[in-house]
Amino acid sequence: MAFRPGVAAPSLALRMSEDTLRERGGVEYRELRSRSLLNRCVSPRMPFTWTVNPYRGCAMGCRYCYAAYTHEFMGIEGADFHSLIYVKVGAEAETERRLAAVVRSGEMIAIGAATDPYQPAEAEAKVTRRFLEMVARHRNARVGLITKGALILRDVELLRKIHQRSRLSVQVSLISTDAELIRKLDPWAPPPAVRIDVMRRLVDAGIDVGLGLAPVLPGLTDDEAGLDRLLERVRAAGVTHLFANVLFLRSPTREKFLAWLAGEFPRYLEAYRKAYATKVYLEGAYRDAIDETLRRLKRKHGFAQERFDDEWRRPEQIGLPF
Repeated sequence: MAFRPGVAAPSLALRMSEDTLRERGGVEYRELRSRSLLNRCVSPRMPFTWTVNPYRGCAMGCRYCYAAYTHEFMGIEGADFHSLIYVKVGAEAETERRLAAVVRSGEMIAIGAATDPYQPAEAEAKVTRRFLEMVARHRNARVGLITKGALILRDVELLRKIHQRSRLSVQVSLISTDAELIRKLDPWAPPPAVRIDVMRRLVDAGIDVGLGLAPVLPGLTDDEAGLDRLLERVRAAGVTHLFANVLFLRSPTREKFLAWLAGEFPRYLEAYRKAYATKVYLEGAYRDAIDETLRRLKRKHGFAQERFDDEWRRPEQIGLPF
């Protein structure tokens, strides 16, 4: 399915290509000329100062993707975040310069905060790999990477080098061991067994690996038995820490997710509509219950206290009536 970009802001229009590099599996790829891959994060809630997103858009197709609204920043009207992917190019020189300053400052870099750095395009484009090669030339960098992609195994030796010279952590995102459910939720991401094997192989390579248990989906992936199975299997792979958060839901993801829910799990539709009618976060009794369940399961399976929990500042949210 092809898309044409709408009217972009002038600064972006100069850098956005309307020429399709390739189109595969219903996904269209274009170039986006960027000044730098490193962008400063201004949110006080985030435990990092810089982000690196080698792509705009993500072909993993996750139904709950919180970053889908970011195509709006580029003035693209009617384009789907999962079907129109921009590959960032031309950013090497400024990225190198900025990276050196960031490493000297000791500030944290998050790779993949808005798009998966190991989505299918990375196999050929290698934007993520080129950035990691830059990082590997430094010492004492602070880097966190989050992915669902098994392609990360291609870069194991490079990640080992970074780990030996700097401070690197990898979070592999997985929210359930139910393969059928995950296929519906993350249609183009690897199944649970593959992601757990990725964690095991990264652990075996001596890399610091955590589970990214986010988002917990009310009614779908929040039952204690399911979370128990997930933590048991991930811990058996050698992972000792995890990060968890409950579903963040804003437009346009909210409308698309609710439409998907109506078709797949209609019994939950009205509860979601009410809970997310005026808020994008959930808090209160529901969040407290999830936190307590995870604390109990982490103790049971021998997970460490999550290092980012105290740094993540949660806004006021609402409860969900499940």
